[in-house]
Amino acid sequence: MASTSYTNNLGLCAWSGSDRPKRMDFVNDNAIIDEKLGDHLANSAIHVTADEKIQFLNPYTVFSYAGDGAKTRTFTLDSSYSFAIVFQKYYPPVEIDDNGNTVSHLSIVGRVFGSSSSVSLTSNSIIVTQDSEPTDGVKNNFNEAQGQYVAILFK
Repeated sequence: MASTSYTNNLGLCAWSGSDRPKRMDFVNDNAIIDEKLGDHLANSAIHVTADEKIQFLNPYTVFSYAGDGAKTRTFTLDSSYSFAIVFQKYYPPVEIDDNGNTVSHLSIVGRVFGSSSSVSLTSNSIIVTQDSEPTDGVKNNFNEAQGQYVAILFK
């Protein structure tokens, strides 16, 4: 006689002492296990991908650079980042110069949300700008010659 009772979750054979297992019972149980486990393993909504694991282990990177005075400067990144904070060391985030212009020393950008006029983030690079003159009373200051900067990038 085949199994007289079955497990609640998968419906596998739960033989009692008087049951006589049949080969087909094992074949059916294996088919159920294979189907359920296969469906579970293939479900990408509940499993983390290899790229996501890297993001969890290394969620951010920090680097510093000395400005070279160029109008734009591009740094190639080792990975894809979605959010960045760039600031000039030893300066407040924003200051007013002697001519009443706003000088920006801090930029926060997100690749998905768009870039600022001073810093932009692509899938594999970050681009910083240096204004020689203010535009509409604002000067972006992210690559001043000999200026010291820090970039913090988040995956």
